[in-house]
Amino acid sequence: MDLIKKTGILTGAVVGGLVGGTLSVIGKVAKIKIIDDIGESVVDSTILTGTIAGNLASGTTALVAGKIQHDQHLMNEGVTDLKDTGHKVVNNFVGNVKLVAKSGGEVVRGVKQRNLHKTTGGIKSLVKVVSVGLLTVGAIKIKQDE
Repeated sequence: MDLIKKTGILTGAVVGGLVGGTLSVIGKVAKIKIIDDIGESVVDSTILTGTIAGNLASGTTALVAGKIQHDQHLMNEGVTDLKDTGHKVVNNFVGNVKLVAKSGGEVVRGVKQRNLHKTTGGIKSLVKVVSVGLLTVGAIKIKQDE
């Protein structure tokens, strides 16, 4: 079942490398940090999506094969993979909701305080989330500013 997991990760890396890697290079060459960050986030997001898909496929396969073969160990392995996948999906979703809430709060506080730096920082984070969400299908993993 490890082959299925590795295939998912590899697929995510290839797709992310093509789309996100290209964006990242454009951002580096043009010296536009936000484009570079979006490109890196696309790579990270597609790898995470590939990992989730690979684990889901592996867990389902192990569970079904274990059920057919009456192999409790294989069934338990499948259930564990599926649970781990569920945890990754939930953690990713919760993390992204927190990021959007934090960024939205920064924008509101920046506007109230007339702090352009805080406002633009929050807007940049929101732009990254939206951009990566549009360019990837599945999980979103955003590169945070230092």
